[in-house]
Amino acid sequence: MDSAARRLERVLFGVIIPLVFLISITFIDNDFLIKECENGICNNYIISIVLIFLTVFLCLVLLLLKYSNKLDKWFSKELDIEMRERLNEEYHESDVANLGSSWAKMEIEHLESKHGEE
Repeated sequence: MDSAARRLERVLFGVIIPLVFLISITFIDNDFLIKECENGICNNYIISIVLIFLTVFLCLVLLLLKYSNKLDKWFSKELDIEMRERLNEEYHESDVANLGSSWAKMEIEHLESKHGEE
């Protein structure tokens, strides 16, 4: 299984590519019309500009995700299997049932090191 960051990359590619095709078709045909216009004025250019800015924004998010560590807090690059193993290990280390035995082991090591010095 892939990491969350890799899955997000695929989703962003899946959104960016159709947006790029939509924008290119809009500019080639120059026929991006909306059926409802108020007083003969249509906001076709505003919609084109919004699509362009949305595409640029998503491209920037994709570049940040791929080449920067700023989004690692939200989208981990660690594989799911490795993450599960690490979380299970942390869970077993912090388990309350093992707390007494872990404390006893640590105390034994401390006493042995102290007696070893004497």
